[in-house]
Amino acid sequence: IGENGDDEISKRSNETMSDTLTTKVQNTNTPSKHEKHRSTSFGSPKRIIEKVSEKLEKVVTRRKVHFVRSGSSYMRSADLGMSDCNPHHSMHNDQDEIVSNYHHPSPNPPPGIDLDSKEQWVALDDGAGSHSPIAPLVIQALAESGYKSATEPNMWVPEKKTDKLLKSSLSAWKSSCVWTQKADGKGATVPPKGSEEEKEILLWQGCFEHTYYGSDLPAVRAMGVIGMPAKSLFDLLVDSSRVKEYNNLSLGREDVLVLQDNMEEDGPFGKSITKIMQSQNKPPIVRKPVQLTTLMHAKELSTGNGYMVVSRAVTKPDDLGSISNGDVLTSEILLGVTLIVKVDEEDEDRCLMINVNHVRPTMVPLMVAKRIGLAAAQSFIHDIRSLC
Repeated sequence: IGENGDDEISKRSNETMSDTLTTKVQNTNTPSKHEKHRSTSFGSPKRIIEKVSEKLEKVVTRRKVHFVRSGSSYMRSADLGMSDCNPHHSMHNDQDEIVSNYHHPSPNPPPGIDLDSKEQWVALDDGAGSHSPIAPLVIQALAESGYKSATEPNMWVPEKKTDKLLKSSLSAWKSSCVWTQKADGKGATVPPKGSEEEKEILLWQGCFEHTYYGSDLPAVRAMGVIGMPAKSLFDLLVDSSRVKEYNNLSLGREDVLVLQDNMEEDGPFGKSITKIMQSQNKPPIVRKPVQLTTLMHAKELSTGNGYMVVSRAVTKPDDLGSISNGDVLTSEILLGVTLIVKVDEEDEDRCLMINVNHVRPTMVPLMVAKRIGLAAAQSFIHDIRSLC
């Protein structure tokens, strides 16, 4: 039952079937012995028709869902392995009509976006301030994918300096602290405080194996020690009002829609801060501001030894006008991940930050995008460190 009147068609089909059965009963003469026995065992033919009609009505009648397509926020999901998602798993009420994008991923794109049969889209909200039924499932899948990409060694190739540092027998950086998170909740192993190696920023490049949107672009992984408590860094990154403290290119970031803001109690998105944000940056040389509309999902790691922030670009049909008019340029965060890992109980004023950035920049050739990606990842850690 879809959005284009299929429920009305089903209702008419139900009425037609009921009328047909009623006509047959009206045309039936004196029942035979066999029919009398059947009537005694299962009820009269008229009662049977009534029962069938009641069941058909329950099957085909759906409650209309309030979903404003033009006002919703959409996110790509083809790479998250949700194409076989059962729409009933996301439904609050079995009597709701099933709507593509709103209850399950669909190739049906947001208004104003061209159809790509390989792509899958989900609507994160109903266009009126409430999250969609599919949103908690797809955001959980995004968080799992993000965590895996940040901790999967086979995906990444270290930059020359990073490779040399990790292979050195004298290095304080250990491969175990680079990739794994301790299940016992203890902190990561990092170079001693005040050492030269503590100042290092480790860099990798990698590619996603999926063949969906953005797979042709490289991703960057960066890691470094930050001289502030893990919770303080987490609070800094999540607070939109503080972006300009560490990003001097920022023109500001606004929380467009807060889906959840509770780290203490379970909600639809677990214990998390989950919101849609819009930000603008003014890079040097570029004449127009670069606008990003992004989902952020931030929560504590299940091990208790740190935090995770995962993000992905969101498409809002309402914004396409200013983009098509050329008022702003756009970039897309295909996947952004930040892991903030505690060091140890005796060293609470430091943490380890691991970032994964997979970005589609505006009007930038592939080779230039690679250089920009590495430089931006390194610069971000430097900017955060400048606050310590």
